[in-house]
Amino acid sequence: MKDKIDAEEKNFINLGVVLNEKNEVLMIRRRKKEIGKDSAVLEWAFPGGKQRLSETREGCVKREILAETGYDVIPIKQIALRFHPQFFPVMIVYHLCKLASLKQIAEPQEPHEVAEIRWVKITEIRNLITTSLDPDVARELRI
Repeated sequence: MKDKIDAEEKNFINLGVVLNEKNEVLMIRRRKKEIGKDSAVLEWAFPGGKQRLSETREGCVKREILAETGYDVIPIKQIALRFHPQFFPVMIVYHLCKLASLKQIAEPQEPHEVAEIRWVKITEIRNLITTSLDPDVARELRI
């Protein structure tokens, strides 16, 4: 059983829109595809995860990106907050992040969840994300 300090808020997810020096975005391919409303398939996503009760939104996105990808990030600002229209009865918060270090500082810790980690050109995002892309995220990325 998890300690109370590590207990997760099951209805609150923080995702990071991480940019590198080449203006590419960090994406993950989920090991297990999820099917949502209208047969929407969630396979590629921005890295992130469930917030622990003991942490801030920014602390959560930093911890989750490190665990999933091995990259240390600095959250810059919150881009959007919404209920995803096709998935999860949860609130999703999107954070714009920059790299704290250009290289991975650790081995990814969640191979059971993440099948692939990839830097993609901003113009490729709409080809990878087959679900509803948050309009504020799209505006931030100018796509």
